[in-house]
Amino acid sequence: MSTNICKEIKNHLSIAEALDRYTDANLSKAKIYKKQFNICCPWHADKNPSLTIYTESNTWHCWAGCGGGDVINLVAKSKNVSNDEAIKLLIKDLGINTTSFVQNSQEYKINRGLKEFNHTCKLYSCALHDLKISLLDEAKSLKDVYDLEQKGDVYHTLARIE
Repeated sequence: MSTNICKEIKNHLSIAEALDRYTDANLSKAKIYKKQFNICCPWHADKNPSLTIYTESNTWHCWAGCGGGDVINLVAKSKNVSNDEAIKLLIKDLGINTTSFVQNSQEYKINRGLKEFNHTCKLYSCALHDLKISLLDEAKSLKDVYDLEQKGDVYHTLARIE
C-alpha cells in the first residue's frame, strides 16, 4: 500500500480512538490526554496494565509480548488480519478517498520512468562523445594509405556518430 495512504489513515485515527473502536480495551479510567498511559492489554489476561499507549507518536507496545506498532498494526492485531487487510478495512471505515493516491502513484511511476530514461540517454550521449574523441584521435594518427586500409573503420564510424 502507498505510504501516503498509511499517513492519511494515521492522521484520521488516533491510537486511543483505534483502541476504543477496534478492541474491547477499557479506556474509561485511562488518562488519554497524557503523552503516554498504561491500560490492561485486550489480547491477554492482564492483572497489571502492560499495554503502553504513546499518544504523541500514535503508537502502542505490550510489555507482555503481544507486540506493538501504530494504528494499522493495532487493527491488524485486533482483527487477526494482515496489515494490508487492516489498511483496506481502515480506508473503508474512515471513508478515505484513495483515487487521488492512485493518480499520484501513477504520476510518480511515470515521472520516475522518464527520469530513468533521461539518465540513460545522457549516459549514452556521454559514451558516444567519448568514442568520437577517441576515433578522432585515432584518425589523426593515420599517416598513409596503408594506415587508412588498416584502420578504415575509423572514418565510417565517425560518419555514423555525426
